Amino acid sequence: MEGSERAVRNYVHQLGFGVSDAVRAARLGFNARNVWAYWKGILKAWLVWVLFVYAGYYAAGDSMGERLSSSVLCPLPDALFMESVPALILLAAGTLLAILIMMATGLRVSRLAFEQLRGDQFFSESQARQFCRGNWKPLLLTPLTIASGIAILLCFQTLTGFVARIPAAGPVIAALMAIPMWISGLLIILASLILLLCFFLVPVITAATGGDTFENLFEVFSTVTSRPMRLIRGVIAGMAMRIPALLLLAVFSWGSVRLLGAVADTASGIPGTASSIEGGFSRVAPELVPFYSSIFSPVASTHGAESGWTGLPGVLLAAAGTAILLFLAAYWFSGCTAMWTIIYLGARHARDGEDLLLRAEEEEYREFRKIYGSTDHGGDRKTE
Repeated sequence: MEGSERAVRNYVHQLGFGVSDAVRAARLGFNARNVWAYWKGILKAWLVWVLFVYAGYYAAGDSMGERLSSSVLCPLPDALFMESVPALILLAAGTLLAILIMMATGLRVSRLAFEQLRGDQFFSESQARQFCRGNWKPLLLTPLTIASGIAILLCFQTLTGFVARIPAAGPVIAALMAIPMWISGLLIILASLILLLCFFLVPVITAATGGDTFENLFEVFSTVTSRPMRLIRGVIAGMAMRIPALLLLAVFSWGSVRLLGAVADTASGIPGTASSIEGGFSRVAPELVPFYSSIFSPVASTHGAESGWTGLPGVLLAAAGTAILLFLAAYWFSGCTAMWTIIYLGARHARDGEDLLLRAEEEEYREFRKIYGSTDHGGDRKTE
């Protein structure tokens, strides 16, 4: 579908529906609304996961006072935790809920990116939230349906193994089922790959089409199976721009922190402002510090840096450093969502010849005509 000849567009989108469009993700992901939405979403998902993990430690009978002092806001499951079944159930529930929160955030940001690609720079986050409230079910039901299909295929293979235990006829039946089991194994591998990709594609498909669970299932499978190389090339092209952009943003952020530290140290006479900010994540996640150390220095620890900021001011600087780290993570996720949005729009156009941006415009125009009649508003709309 290229759009009807009578369609009149009130936007100009510059997508060529090629792989090269994915490089726009670095710029589109830097939109302030998109980054802010992901900043809040990451924080919410993180706190929800932490709450469930601490609940798991409580169920495992751990000392909560000692655990809070040693883990703060990043408790990592240990041997005691992994031996407790209720703790593992809570960990799984918290992880799934955090993933669902991130997918809902991805749906909002993808809708924002979709409208921005249409040329509507005034589409607000509140409108994106309203869209998410009306279209959140595919986020849960699509992965659940695929996971259920994988479970059924695994049960089929397990049942075939049990059949082989039947005396005399059992091994013969199992041998005859070798080819069907091989086919089911291929389907399990394919479904597992699609289950992984659906966490990226389902929010994007829902944002672009507003489709239900069935449409999402069809689109995920058809997009992955019909245009696999296009997806791979799009991801490579997008990452080729997003990684340097993230590194450049981190360099600018580091320079800003250093400048802030130099000015604050000189003006206040209290040393260590920059190191307190950079090492803020070490105070929030002390168990994770050996892996990350600081915001900008992943290989050198800031623990030994002298700082005069203690007590509440030190805590506030640590919170500021963690907020900066979340900002960098939010930009990365925002760029990821923008990249997958562009990739899916291009894949849909290559597969069906359908311009989803134009389709959304035509649907909006039809709704406009239903409300206001057939009055000619061509003077207010750009024609091609």
